[in-house]
Amino acid sequence: MRLRPFIPLVCACLLTLACSAGEDVPKGPPAKIAVDAPAPDFRLQDLEGREVTLGALRGRPVLLVFGTTWCPYCREEIPRIKEIYGKGAARNLEVLNIYINETEKKVGEFALRHAIPYPVLIDRDGRVAERYQVRGVPMIVLVDGQGVIKCYQCRNLEAMLETIQP
Repeated sequence: MRLRPFIPLVCACLLTLACSAGEDVPKGPPAKIAVDAPAPDFRLQDLEGREVTLGALRGRPVLLVFGTTWCPYCREEIPRIKEIYGKGAARNLEVLNIYINETEKKVGEFALRHAIPYPVLIDRDGRVAERYQVRGVPMIVLVDGQGVIKCYQCRNLEAMLETIQP
């Protein structure tokens, strides 16, 4: 019996099992990611090793910025996100930059080099990005203070931010 044709299938199955073995994988059907749907909670570490959860920020609007260090468009967005972060203080806006499938060392050096002032989180295995159905980066999600997605793959982020209550 020739096993070679089955190797990719076996690898895919093993990868699926390995990715679903962690404690952060939600039980039941996947969350619906859409405007006016609840934002899935997550637990990630920041660059200092502190745990950050979306649920702990309930009561504040949160801007999730999914990206990678190697993405040129993600680098281009940094000045705009810094500006939003600066202006967002008056609206009690929290900005979380989530780096997908990256190491702490690489992201830490990147954040330092670009002087990122807002929290930088590491999605080591991409589970949070998968939960949020990230298909390309940068991807921006605006969550209101009640934990509801107000903007997904935001095209007119500045206008959406005006509608968020402080």
